[in-house]
Amino acid sequence: MKIKINKFDVIAIVLLLALALVAYFKFNVIEHTKTDTKMDKIEYVMEFKALRQYSVDTFKSGDTLYDSQTKMEIGTIKDISVKQCITYAETIKGTVVPAPTEDKYDVTITVETEGMETDKAYFANRSVELKVGTSKKVETLYIKSTGEIQSINVIKEKEA
Repeated sequence: MKIKINKFDVIAIVLLLALALVAYFKFNVIEHTKTDTKMDKIEYVMEFKALRQYSVDTFKSGDTLYDSQTKMEIGTIKDISVKQCITYAETIKGTVVPAPTEDKYDVTITVETEGMETDKAYFANRSVELKVGTSKKVETLYIKSTGEIQSINVIKEKEA
């Protein structure tokens, strides 16, 4: 009995080997996705600009926050602060002054998650990158919005 190998068999074997190689690197070589990597508690602050009142009211302490792109959990909202949205307007004399924007608010949330710190970034849940100054599309069960990460802190556990 003679075994025939055609080009489709070769392509299938190469694809399976490539998939196995990618899985190996993802779970054993890349530092932030290794399953045995120590996770720390990370706290980060996000700011959402110029939201309407009904959007402000959807943020609740204790709600889970998800990354809109990956749909992965990226923490729990621990604190919420709201302030009047300020824009800058030009006066009749030509000077620019801060002015409150009617019916718009800036929301700042503090989020706590399990994650890790690398030389280049922080990662929530080993996979969602967090960097100060970047915009991130996030969602809860009640709202989808884009906020900017203002600060990130690793909370070190006290050793006994």
